[in-house]
Amino acid sequence: MQGHCLLQGLAFLLLTVIAGAQETPQLRLVDGGSRCAGRVEILHQHSWGTVCHHRWDLKEVHVVCRQLGCGVALNAVCCAQFGEGSGPIWLDALNCTGEEDQVWKCPSLDWGQHDCNHYLDAGVICSGFVHLVGGHGPCSGRVEVNSGGEWIPVSDGNFTFPTAQVICAELGCGKAASVLGKLPFREDSEQVWAEEFQCEGHEPGLWFCPRRACPGGSCQHSGAVQIVCSEYTEVRLTKNGSSQCEGQVEMKTSGGWRTLCASHWNMANANVVCRQLGCGVALSTPKGAYFVEEHDEIWRDRFHCSGSESFLWNCPVTALGVPACAHGDTASVVCLGNQTQLLPLCNVSCSDPAGPAASEGHTANCSDSRELRLVDGGGRCAGRVEILQQGSWGSICDDSWDLSDAHVVCRQLGCGVALEATISAHFGEGSGPIWLDELNCTGEEAHVWQCPSQGWGQHNCRHKEDAGVICSEFLALRMVSEEQKCTGWLEVFYNNSWGSVCHSPMEAMTLSLICIQLGCGDSGTLNFLVPPREGSRPRWVDGIRCRRMDASLWQCPSDPWKQRSCSSKEEAHITCADTPQLRLVDGGSRCAGRVEIFYQHSWGTVCHDRWDLREAHVVCRQLGCGVALNAMCCAQFGEGSGPIWLDELQCTGEEDQLWKCPSLGWGRYNCGHFLDAGVICSGFVRLDGGGGPCSGRVEVNSGGGWTPVSDGNFTFPTAQVICAELGCGKAAMVLGNLPLKEASEQVWAEEFQCKGWEPGLWFCPRRACPGGSCQHSGAVQVVCSEYTEVRLTKNGSSQCEGQVEMKTSGGWRTLCASHWNMANANVVCRQLGCGVALSTPKGAYFVEGHDEIWRDRFHCSGSESFLWNCPVTALGVPACAHGDTASVVCSGNQTQLLPLCNDSWSDSAGSAASEGHTATCSDSRELRLVDGGGRCAGRAEILQQGSWGSICDDSWDLSDAHVVCRQLGCGVALEATISAHFGEGSGPIWLDELNCTGEEAHVWQCPSQGWGQHNCRHKEDAGVICSEFLALRMVSEDQECAGWLEVFYNNTWGSVCHSPMEAVTLSVICRHLGCGDSGILNSSVPHRKDSRPRWVDNIRCRKTDTSLWQCPSDPWKQRSCSPKEEAYIMCSGKRPKSCPTTAPCTDREKLRLRGGDSRCSGRVEVWHEGSWGTVCDDSWSLAEAEVVCQQLGCGSALEAPGEAAFGPGNGSIWLDEVQCRGREPSLWACAAALWGQSNCKHEEDASVRCSGKMTAIPPTPRSTSSASVVPGVFSLPGILCMILGALLFLVLIILGTQLLKRRSEHQALSTFEGAVEEVLYQEIDFPVNPEKENLLNSPGTPSDGSATKLPYYTGDSEENGDPESAPEPRRQHTDTTSNGYDDVEESPFSAIPSSPVLKEKNFFPEEGGGARYSQTGISLQSPREPDSSNMEEIASSLVLRQEEPDYDDIEPIPM
Repeated sequence: MQGHCLLQGLAFLLLTVIAGAQETPQLRLVDGGSRCAGRVEILHQHSWGTVCHHRWDLKEVHVVCRQLGCGVALNAVCCAQFGEGSGPIWLDALNCTGEEDQVWKCPSLDWGQHDCNHYLDAGVICSGFVHLVGGHGPCSGRVEVNSGGEWIPVSDGNFTFPTAQVICAELGCGKAASVLGKLPFREDSEQVWAEEFQCEGHEPGLWFCPRRACPGGSCQHSGAVQIVCSEYTEVRLTKNGSSQCEGQVEMKTSGGWRTLCASHWNMANANVVCRQLGCGVALSTPKGAYFVEEHDEIWRDRFHCSGSESFLWNCPVTALGVPACAHGDTASVVCLGNQTQLLPLCNVSCSDPAGPAASEGHTANCSDSRELRLVDGGGRCAGRVEILQQGSWGSICDDSWDLSDAHVVCRQLGCGVALEATISAHFGEGSGPIWLDELNCTGEEAHVWQCPSQGWGQHNCRHKEDAGVICSEFLALRMVSEEQKCTGWLEVFYNNSWGSVCHSPMEAMTLSLICIQLGCGDSGTLNFLVPPREGSRPRWVDGIRCRRMDASLWQCPSDPWKQRSCSSKEEAHITCADTPQLRLVDGGSRCAGRVEIFYQHSWGTVCHDRWDLREAHVVCRQLGCGVALNAMCCAQFGEGSGPIWLDELQCTGEEDQLWKCPSLGWGRYNCGHFLDAGVICSGFVRLDGGGGPCSGRVEVNSGGGWTPVSDGNFTFPTAQVICAELGCGKAAMVLGNLPLKEASEQVWAEEFQCKGWEPGLWFCPRRACPGGSCQHSGAVQVVCSEYTEVRLTKNGSSQCEGQVEMKTSGGWRTLCASHWNMANANVVCRQLGCGVALSTPKGAYFVEGHDEIWRDRFHCSGSESFLWNCPVTALGVPACAHGDTASVVCSGNQTQLLPLCNDSWSDSAGSAASEGHTATCSDSRELRLVDGGGRCAGRAEILQQGSWGSICDDSWDLSDAHVVCRQLGCGVALEATISAHFGEGSGPIWLDELNCTGEEAHVWQCPSQGWGQHNCRHKEDAGVICSEFLALRMVSEDQECAGWLEVFYNNTWGSVCHSPMEAVTLSVICRHLGCGDSGILNSSVPHRKDSRPRWVDNIRCRKTDTSLWQCPSDPWKQRSCSPKEEAYIMCSGKRPKSCPTTAPCTDREKLRLRGGDSRCSGRVEVWHEGSWGTVCDDSWSLAEAEVVCQQLGCGSALEAPGEAAFGPGNGSIWLDEVQCRGREPSLWACAAALWGQSNCKHEEDASVRCSGKMTAIPPTPRSTSSASVVPGVFSLPGILCMILGALLFLVLIILGTQLLKRRSEHQALSTFEGAVEEVLYQEIDFPVNPEKENLLNSPGTPSDGSATKLPYYTGDSEENGDPESAPEPRRQHTDTTSNGYDDVEESPFSAIPSSPVLKEKNFFPEEGGGARYSQTGISLQSPREPDSSNMEEIASSLVLRQEEPDYDDIEPIPM
């Protein structure tokens, strides 16, 4: 029992120890780009959490940097500048002394106690523990470590190669290529690091390596140590897929294994490879003998080994100007395979095969310990000739020295051919022995010491006769400028001539390397504003792309050497870092951010003292960023680091450089970084009026306003530059002939001539238009796209058959086969010049190892020029099934066209019709849905014979609609609409009496009466609502641009989830709804209680997306999130709701009666600017009450009480002094004082009492193109009574005439006739009585301001699409769409007075499966209408007649 207790105690003690060990906190920095910069995070209680920035300064940061072994603190970063963290906030209000060894030992609030949020997370920038200085870039130089305040060199004593490997890896510089000791110290008294590092090679950084203190604090050494890191990390020989001592040479770089080119590959290189692999010595270098297809591009870098190097990457390397390697021309080596065997030394008579092929193929099996070099010539291919013999370097005497001798030297060194054989110590006098004299080479020898001579050391010379060589591959670099050393035209010496260098693409890394090589700092900029040089010179090289590990420009890959690599306008003019530079950082674009200046090799900031728009204007103009919008103070773009260069600036605003403004002087200030100045500029170019920031009219800022750019000579490369500058991908379309906003609007008076690689439009060459006026047809519009290229890949190569891949900003992506069809495929084939599509086999060319398959769905019609011109959807699209990639087989003949299909042609039926192999014929017809608010709902229209026309709804049902939806890639049909549900079309009616089975591939393949054969009018146009129809709305009681975001999907409205909803997504949503350009999430609104689908979450819009439907998201789900996560959005363009119910609405819905004893009596209230208000009773009468009663469908007015007869209202009094005539279609059409202008109180609220007898209210017009209707409020007896009354009135006129005739018998006959005629005309002009006026002007009749007047009736011939046969306009008609057609035809006198009509916009189905019309509002006009007295005779002559079974026509009796 005691033993058991003892064991339990030991176990408890062990667990306690383990738990205690696990409880030790850990520290890290994240999201800063290296282990020594980023957001501070601590692991405590098994969770990573952050530190609050309260009291956060350099003392706390020093502790963090020292604890992590990251040197000293450079900056204490606040306010989550490295991004917001997650999890707990562990520490707050730290108060370190700076001496603590762990940050949690500093005084602070207790663990987890804070009053912070993650937007206040603290960050750190440390110096780092190790760096390399004095080399050719960040990846080579003397090793120095940070002692806590200064950099101290590391000695070469016991410095190991694994230690060098750790350093190179920590600095992101690949692997160590060489370690050099005995490097002299800068000063005799310079201290060295008092520890030796004993790294194993696997440590994450030098700080983590074991160390050994040097005895007495002083390490034994011969000097400092220098490291050269290299991109190259391994080498191997492969044969039949396995690595061995014979085969194709392959090197491992950061990009993977690469084969080397056989060009310039020789036995010296081969011997290094064999020795490095432990494979003995090289026997031969057969070209391409082990070549294997399917490798990536052959690596162009050329190695120039002497043969004595330990590793291939220790050899000199060149890449500048090296052309692409010929197919299959890969370097190979055959090694002896015995790592202990050495070649016998060659004697002096040993001769390699002569000639230029000496270094290729088989070579004599002997080894030469001698070496050759050229020194003091500025490069390895020019200089004084020196030979290493018997351990000493010596020169060659110039007696008999000529080009034949020099040729041997150049070829031996791999430097091409000799251009010049120099004498008389042209490259300076050497020292040491003079090894050879009186050389007499034939020029074919493999080594210079094989040439006849007087023998080793036999000469009669002095060093002033030292021989030299300039080879064809000698390279040199210089800046050409009249006044400055480090600013000018960049020139390179190649092929014995100086020539310029082209500036494409010249990224920051390349400019940095050029400046370092010239000793002009470590960064540079291109100057595009310098006029091109005159005169002729070679333009040697273009396309230079330096890498981080390149130590000189010669190692940078580029295009091949050419005499004319670019135009004279593309020569590079560079300013290196000795000249101050200006930039804006951390503002999201190059034209906004914190102001920083590069001076004396350091980036620093500007203090905001006296900082205002004048200083900001100078900054914006200097950067080519338009005009200043805001001068920001107080580090609003974050605190900078480094020096504060300028303070107390006092610019006039006219200076061309910021540092030319008066100030305290460089480095003089009384500021801290918390006062760093910033700028927001307008930018020089923008796209305006499109679907977002990435499409629209091109406008540039002239210094005060935005001016459009004309389409005259506007080029596609210019569009590419604009799209890249705006962060919008590449240009997809350039459209000209865009009308200017005003006839007098000016266009930009220059033409831009961009090449396509410039960093911004400001930097493009320009040409002033003659006379300041550019020839043009209008403004130019640009549409940018994330998609930039398309290709078909099969077995790794691009061709006219294979898997479809698109290039985006993220690289090449494969497309999903879901929704991929022949229309898309035809666009791809046409775009690639591959003819037409033959088939679309799913996944047939799938290759493992690709990134996630791209989800975006393209919906091409087949006629587009580029795939990215097709409509795209991504919202709710699920991830693609593994291997289900889109593929296309093209015909391959770019001139081939498919034969046109005849009417009897039929695709394979069913849903697979668009997949796999398809009939090889082409159909020029197209199908679309219009006026439905999206591409998957609307009126069905077909393009036939060059005209868009509709389909008649006779026999129209879901089977027909299914074919339409499937053909358009819109899923299945939810509803087949009839009776011009989406408004009446125009043009022909192409098809009638369709009888689809539902399996047809195209709707025109369904049985019908034939093209153009029908007995319909456009009021019978057919429509469709498909399952993939989408719509968007805001749901709010009083606002149109703020509310719950809802999407219509699968025939139901549902909410949208708010995760992550970043700024770009909110901007796209608000623009989509016409509610401004930005929005915010409101998380403080209480969540809704009722139930609805929550359709979609995780929406991530991109800058190039023009609508929400293009934004990627999680797949559609009924429950994508909880009710608490529904998105409530407030857009910048928020405005009061125009409708009391869900917008849009009609005038009838904006009027109501309250406080009465029935629905048709009460106080009159109207909706305006988002609220209900009343009407004042001033001028209120039965005429106004009549309009209200008719508008509400409550019969006629019985009473118009005032003085708040039904009680006073509240809120605004919206209308006063309303004056109606009684026949207006709505209260809005009556004259009244301005909205909200009244001198009334609610005790004067107007009211009505209506008869309550419902009058027939005409249906809401379905489109502005449909004719309005005469309401059926009069019965047949009533009309007959009016006709009889009119006849009686005519009899009275005749009797009156007779009476006058009798009284005027004494007058002449002519006088009598004139009197009768005058009276007759007076009677015709007599005003119409109110009852007849009501007949002609009741609600529903079109107004004078209506968008659509009553059309002339032209007979059936016009409906049949035959305008030629239409008679001249004689009469007007109106239609109502009830069971049949009721046509009212009227005599051809003056038009009926009209009233405002509703304007229809979009259709949205309601949740119950029904439908409603989405309208933008009503034309609120209240003109005083003219009397229609001339219509009395017309109205009194209306009779009914039955002409056809389907038409009830009312015609006037001829007078």
